[in-house]
Amino acid sequence: MDRVADVVEAGFTGPVWRQMADELYAYAFTPLRAAMRRTDKLMDLTAKSKTPLSMTDKDRSTLYRSAPDREHLTILTISVAMETFPQRLKLGGYDPAHNRGKDGRPPRLTSYFYGRCGLVFPRVFYTWKSERTDRFLLHAAGMGDGLLAHALGQTGPEPVPEDVADLCNTVTDIMNSLKPRDRAVWRLTVDGLTQNEIADVLGIKAGDVENARYGLRNKIRQLRQSGELHVPPSIQAEWARGARAKAKSRKKAA
Repeated sequence: MDRVADVVEAGFTGPVWRQMADELYAYAFTPLRAAMRRTDKLMDLTAKSKTPLSMTDKDRSTLYRSAPDREHLTILTISVAMETFPQRLKLGGYDPAHNRGKDGRPPRLTSYFYGRCGLVFPRVFYTWKSERTDRFLLHAAGMGDGLLAHALGQTGPEPVPEDVADLCNTVTDIMNSLKPRDRAVWRLTVDGLTQNEIADVLGIKAGDVENARYGLRNKIRQLRQSGELHVPPSIQAEWARGARAKAKSRKKAA
């Protein structure tokens, strides 16, 4: 309590406050980041928040698999908790003598701060999720007629063959029906960006980019096998050349 009185008196400035803030950050960072991989721990941590935490299976999967997302959310949460922490201390919010823990012992200041992180996490999470979705939507604009044909090198002085145009229109419709993230991946792919470049633009892992690409390719493969999608010989030849070039490049790299 003496340290709390000291930083309050100093107006939360100077070396004493900076040292305390560093200790609080270091204490909260690792367990908060780890809790995001365990829904039960995260729910326990946020149980007393005025903002209930609700997560979809996709949200839980993202936090479980993506270390960069967990780290980003951890930093955001601690920053928000730290903004309001001085006011809590000034108003006497940390009162270990009258607010004992489950074991009956007075809570340490670090534990109290970690609890504050749990209280602000839900609204930080919702803001992060909204901004993440907005980023996908920004790059997920629907593709118009002719864009895919142009990207495939099928446009020029001569009209696009009817069978090629039909294929491009069908695939474009499929792309436009995808979820925002997958649609954004394919829109940037059509624009010529590499897997790593797309991951950087969308703030996702390169593996997520490949998964999105695989999903559409697999759907197109199934439509071809069922006879619902016809691929003209000229496009098949182009795909075959591309596959041979990739195989040759991988062989040289090895």
